[in-house]
Amino acid sequence: MRKWSVWCAVLIVGAVFASCKKSDESVVQESETANAAPTPMMEVTPAPTLTSDIAGAQLAGPGGVTGVVTFTQEAGGVHVVARVQGAKAGTHGFHLHAGASCDAPDFKSAGDHFNPANVAHGDPAVPPHHAGDFGNVEVGADGTGHLDLTSADLSIGGGGANDILGKTVIFHGGKDDFKTQPSGNSGPRVACGVVQRAQGAAEASTAPAPVGAATPVY
Repeated sequence: MRKWSVWCAVLIVGAVFASCKKSDESVVQESETANAAPTPMMEVTPAPTLTSDIAGAQLAGPGGVTGVVTFTQEAGGVHVVARVQGAKAGTHGFHLHAGASCDAPDFKSAGDHFNPANVAHGDPAVPPHHAGDFGNVEVGADGTGHLDLTSADLSIGGGGANDILGKTVIFHGGKDDFKTQPSGNSGPRVACGVVQRAQGAAEASTAPAPVGAATPVY
């Protein structure tokens, strides 16, 4: 009888020890789980919202004048921004021409002003005027100039009468007087560029573009 009592006591102690050990392991596992760093969620970068067509032209001429012209389709028309460098200080006529090529040195292959409405040449701020009348670019002593305007007489793509794709932009050596027909007595054609659709599109947001986003290339 005493022998059975001893064995029962041993079994009871063993069971209690096993139970305590199992309980301790559970506490340790729960503690480790609570202290573990949360699994980071994958961040998804939203695709940029494409809102408009863009086009551009690279200006170049034998005299060293270079520049970039961008065209952006907006609700009120086409926004034109031109930047030139290496030009002579002063006032220079700047126009969109109907031709499709820039053959140096005189760029006569660019043809006449782009004028789908067949109206008189004039000041782009006052009708009537050619759709290609962009006015003048003021060039400073450092040889750089800038032009910024929006024209309701132009469109990008679609093949309509006012489509600028495939046309040419000309930077002239003299000032456009807005009177002399048909080109404003703007002097020689100093630099030229062919308008092409850009590889990319304008974004609605002003936030920085994500890495790898398309960059306009003309």
